[in-house]
Amino acid sequence: MTPERWQRAENLARAALERPPAERADFLAEGSAGDAELRSKADELLSFYARAEAADTVGLSNGEGAGGPVSTAPFESLAGRVLGRYRVEREIGRGGMGEVYLARDTRLDRPVALKLLPPSLTSDPARVRRFEREARAASSLNHPNIITVYDVGEQAGMHYIVTEVVDGLTLRDWVREERPPLAELADAVRQAALALSAAHRAGIVHRDVKPENLMRRRDGYVKVLTSASPRRWRSPARPARPTNGPR
Repeated sequence: MTPERWQRAENLARAALERPPAERADFLAEGSAGDAELRSKADELLSFYARAEAADTVGLSNGEGAGGPVSTAPFESLAGRVLGRYRVEREIGRGGMGEVYLARDTRLDRPVALKLLPPSLTSDPARVRRFEREARAASSLNHPNIITVYDVGEQAGMHYIVTEVVDGLTLRDWVREERPPLAELADAVRQAALALSAAHRAGIVHRDVKPENLMRRRDGYVKVLTSASPRRWRSPARPARPTNGPR
């Protein structure tokens, strides 16, 4: 199937998903206009999207579901506190499903990103389950271009996910600040596509692919981020290059 026909099948499947289940088969039959290959691929994609929607597969999602946008009420600063084996240092990011702190794993002596569910949502069992599903789904994806999940836990009513810290810039910041050549930009997009393909094969849908959710490390590796992963972080030992003035 050519890329153009694949796109037609995907558009047809997504449009069918917006209709009541009882109307989807007739909609696909009409939309495919007797094209058996197109109908078959649209059926396959529709089944995939429907399963993901029913399971609320948000392992790499934008933090919104059937309940609508989640609260982003701030935490009281956790700097200096210890959660389990993690010593919190400072906030480095914020997203729809919580805040992210730079912390240190005291057992393995390495920096980590500590993502916490907002306190306003910890009393909602459904939200907590979604948070835990995100951790399980993301941790199942063993791919060099997908952020690595190290741990998940709860202490004193605070639910958290621990991930690697990506020393680099989002794709948007990288393009604006570094002005990379087209070949490097194309390679970054290629890496992101490989990551998303691996996630799709595992039945996980990102739902919020955008430059802010793609981060490029200093060594050129691109990481696909989860909803509240740190969006920008530079190692203190290697500060970012000044952005003012001509390049």
